[in-house]
Amino acid sequence: MDYAHASDQQLDAQFSGGLDVAIAEYIESRLRDVHTMLPGRIVSFNATKQTAVVQPCIQRIFIAAGAVNLPLCMDVPVVFPGGGGFFLTFCPAEGDECVLQFSERAIDFWYQNGGVQLPAEYQLHDLSDAIATVGLNSQPNVIQNLCTTGAELRTRDRSTYVRVEAGTITLHAASIVLDGPVTATQTITAAGDVTADGTSVHTHLHSGVQAGQVNTGEPV
Repeated sequence: MDYAHASDQQLDAQFSGGLDVAIAEYIESRLRDVHTMLPGRIVSFNATKQTAVVQPCIQRIFIAAGAVNLPLCMDVPVVFPGGGGFFLTFCPAEGDECVLQFSERAIDFWYQNGGVQLPAEYQLHDLSDAIATVGLNSQPNVIQNLCTTGAELRTRDRSTYVRVEAGTITLHAASIVLDGPVTATQTITAAGDVTADGTSVHTHLHSGVQAGQVNTGEPV
């Protein structure tokens, strides 16, 4: 479907209703091209550039053509929450839902160079100047088993999560890897065995020691 041609057809139909109607409907038709925010769906993600191709998820309705998909938004910068040198990062997947926000001025020069820049073009609220925030969910995709007592970093199925509550941090996973020295300033309690450099605290034996007849006393 030719998006621009369909828009021209709509304008032609509006001008057939008289001058006052034509002016009012022309203004309304121009407002239809002022994009502010739309839900979107990730089509692909470029991890190197951290941009996505996004399909806007609300169609445009034309008089002659009916419902038409809006064109794909290309090279959309993806927002990762962060600040102060720290970021929460993830790799958006095809089909992920997101919020598309459309800059009031062209963002090309800013995106390429950062800092404060002139607008690359004089377009306003254009589909080509979108920024995506991933994490919006429609009702068929709402997050199940939402934690209501704290904050979680989790998988969608909640098979793995880090939960922060008042006074407590809970890690839940099939395996937890600590890559670096660990210092504990309080008691460590383990319900299962503890293995240190391949040696089990529960079942290890000392060579050259004669077994006694009874248990030894408490460790000193």
